[in-house]
Amino acid sequence: MRASTLAIAGAVASTATLLMSGTAGAAPAKSIPGDGLYRVGVDITPGIYQSAGSTDPVHACFWERLWKIPGPNDHGDPNQYIVASDLTHHTPVRVMIKSTDVAFKASGCGRWVMVPPPPNTGSYGPGGLFGSEY
Repeated sequence: MRASTLAIAGAVASTATLLMSGTAGAAPAKSIPGDGLYRVGVDITPGIYQSAGSTDPVHACFWERLWKIPGPNDHGDPNQYIVASDLTHHTPVRVMIKSTDVAFKASGCGRWVMVPPPPNTGSYGPGGLFGSEY
């Protein structure tokens, strides 16, 4: 009787530990599989991302950095929530997704991968003190 009581007590303690510990969410990704809307800090990690861009001469790569994800009762103009965007046929396509962005949206660009930042040149241009955002 005593052994079965200990076994039951052990099973109850194990179950309580599992239920109360919870499971940690997955870390945000450092790649974007393709078209869609991705939450910064939840779905993707902030950083510089690069895509091969569109290979279709008719359809370009379009991306948006958003300060808010529009809801059904929000302002009717979707441009209201864009921090930065680009529609381009140039390849490769690069964008710096900042930690202050709420979301990133892309269409027609293909897969995105995080790339290391360029070395700081100390001047204008990518990697410089006053460089572009890509």
